[in-house]
Amino acid sequence: MRAYMAVGVLILGLLAGSCAAKKDAVAETTGKSEAQAGMSPQDLEELMEQIGPRYKELLTTLQGSEPGPAAKQAQQLAELFGGVEKFWTQHNRPDAVKWAGEARTQASEAAGAAVGGNAAKATAAAENMGAACKQCHGTYREPDGQGGYRIKPGVLK
Repeated sequence: MRAYMAVGVLILGLLAGSCAAKKDAVAETTGKSEAQAGMSPQDLEELMEQIGPRYKELLTTLQGSEPGPAAKQAQQLAELFGGVEKFWTQHNRPDAVKWAGEARTQASEAAGAAVGGNAAKATAAAENMGAACKQCHGTYREPDGQGGYRIKPGVLK
């Protein structure tokens, strides 16, 4: 049994070393760490394409008689907003980072309230999340003419 554990530890160590080498290679070839090289404007658009419909679903679910299913939707939104926060951090926009963080926090609060069966509190948190979205969209996003949004020209340096 001990031999199997030792082999497992050895394999994990080799995998960790391989991952570290990959990160070093990314940094050497791009001049950036993996985290810095991370997210493109297209990545943000993909996140936004998931957030919009999930937010609408969350509000619809919260209008129903059972708030419990909204917990999963809200938690998914919190995870997506973590990605939005990462994008704006990489592009040095502290106000957008703040709004994405607020949206993530409100999504988590909505999830917690939904788990507890408190639809009113979950709805209030979801509405606060929407307010954070509106602030960021007003500053950094514009309609794309097809019912969606895009990053305003000149926002990214």
